[in-house]
Amino acid sequence: ILAQAIFSRAIFAQAAAGKPLVEFPPGPPVMLSLALTKLFGRTVENELVDTVIFIDVDGVLNVGIRDRGNSPPLLSPTNINYAKCKSQGPREANGQQHDIVDRFMAVIDRELGHGENGTYSKFTTDATTDLSDIFTERLASLISMGGERCLTVLTSTWRHKDQRHRLRRLEDALSKHLPEHAPFAFGAFTPPGDDSSHPRGRLRAIGDFLAGLSSKCYPPTGMRILVLDDFFATAASTWLVDDLDAGSIEGAEEYLRSRLPQSKDFALKIVHTYDSWLTPNGLSVEVGAGLTMEHYCHAAEFLGGGCSICRRPPAAAPKERAVAKTVKNKKVSFAIKSCDANAPSGKAKATAMSKFSDRGRSFSLPWMVKMGNVF
Repeated sequence: ILAQAIFSRAIFAQAAAGKPLVEFPPGPPVMLSLALTKLFGRTVENELVDTVIFIDVDGVLNVGIRDRGNSPPLLSPTNINYAKCKSQGPREANGQQHDIVDRFMAVIDRELGHGENGTYSKFTTDATTDLSDIFTERLASLISMGGERCLTVLTSTWRHKDQRHRLRRLEDALSKHLPEHAPFAFGAFTPPGDDSSHPRGRLRAIGDFLAGLSSKCYPPTGMRILVLDDFFATAASTWLVDDLDAGSIEGAEEYLRSRLPQSKDFALKIVHTYDSWLTPNGLSVEVGAGLTMEHYCHAAEFLGGGCSICRRPPAAAPKERAVAKTVKNKKVSFAIKSCDANAPSGKAKATAMSKFSDRGRSFSLPWMVKMGNVF
C-alpha cells in the first residue's frame, strides 16, 4: 500500500510539473519495480547480490530437438504422436522431414543416466505452458539454493514483448514450486540484441549484463554466477564470440570472466543443457536436453547443494577458494539459507513479504523486501 501511494504521488507530481511520465520498459509486471527505481534514482544494480542465475527457457525447461534451418520442435505430446504416426507409415520423398521424425523417435527412446530412470519422453511439455513440470520444479529448487540475495536474469527470447503471455505462465509455474508458493518474477533481463539464434549473441548479451553491473552490488564475500543455457542446442566446439574461438565450455567461461572486474571475487559456471549422439543408422541427433538430473547435479553442486548420485562435495564459494577463511563454524562466504517449509523463518518471511498487485498478479518490490528467491 505504501509503495502504491508513493508511486501514485510521484506520477501526479510529474504530471503537475509538466514532465513526461515514466516510460515503462517492456516485460513482466516486475518491470514496474524498475520503473519505480527510475523515478527515485535507485537501481537494482546498486543492491548487494550474492548469486546471479542466468536462465534460458527452451532447451532448459523443455526438450528441443535441433532441426537445422528451423526452430527446434519441442518434445510435446502432439509432436510425439505425430512422429510415432509418421514413423509407422511409408517413407516420404522429403528426406529432411523424415529425418526429424527419426530424430524424435531417437529422443523418445534415449535412456537417461545419472540416477534418472526412464527416457526423455518423461519430460514432455505441458500443452498450455510449453514447459516440463519436472524441469520447472528443479529450477525452482536451484533458485532457492541461490539464497536471499539471488538475482534471476532471463536470457531467453521469452523476455521479448510479444512473448509476455508465455513469460507470465513461466513465472506462475515457478511460484507453484517455490517454498510457501512465493510469488516469483524475474529480477532482470539481458539487454536486447542479436541473441535469438546463435550462441555468439547469447554469450555477448550475458557478458554485457555482467559488465554493466555496478561495483556496489558485489558483496565482500564474493559473487556466484551460474548460466543455465542450451545455446540453441549446439556443441560448445562451434562457439565464437567477439572474434574469440571459445571452442569449449571453459573457453566460454573465460570470455565471461573477462567481462567482469578483475578486482572482485567471483565464481562462474556454465551448465550447458545439451546432449548429442548418433543413431544406429548414423543420423546425428542434437537436443537442448533440459535440466536432466545430470545437469541439475552440476548446477546444485555449484550452488552448494551437492549431489546424492555422484556424491561429489559442494563447490567452494568464491571467498573460500581465495582464503579458506571460517569463523567459529560459520563460513564467511555464502550461507545457503534453507527456504523449505521446515525452516523456522520461512513462515515469518512469507508473512512479511510485501506484494504489489498488477492485473491480479502479485510480485515483490525487490529493494524493499528480500525473501527466499525473490530479489
